[in-house]
Amino acid sequence: MFAKGRAFIRGASGGAALEFALLAPILIMFLIGIFAFGWALNAMSSVRYTLETSWRALQMRNSLTQAEIQAIATEKLLDLGLKDVKVTIGIDPPSGGFRMAHLTATYAFVIEFPYFDRNPINYATTVTVPLVGT
Repeated sequence: MFAKGRAFIRGASGGAALEFALLAPILIMFLIGIFAFGWALNAMSSVRYTLETSWRALQMRNSLTQAEIQAIATEKLLDLGLKDVKVTIGIDPPSGGFRMAHLTATYAFVIEFPYFDRNPINYATTVTVPLVGT
């Protein structure tokens, strides 16, 4: 009777499956977290690219309004699948023969995990544009 009991205690069959069952949820959460973080970085890069595209449009036509810049940015971002990005323009008074415009984009990327709270990552970037000839 004791021989069978000792053999059961010494047996290692199924040990790897048990360890995998214990560690798999943690590894899957890490994998999902890495994917979500990478997606957030992609979204931030896309917002920056769109802001630079808007910057080029503003430099070509200095008379663009806040609404027109927002429309340009929204059009580009919808193609990339991003919504709720706010683009604002701040223009400094003329100094040294030209004005400086500051384009700022703000975006909140929300990471959602099942059974967890929503975790927004707030992102803001600014591009300064010289408005020559105005």
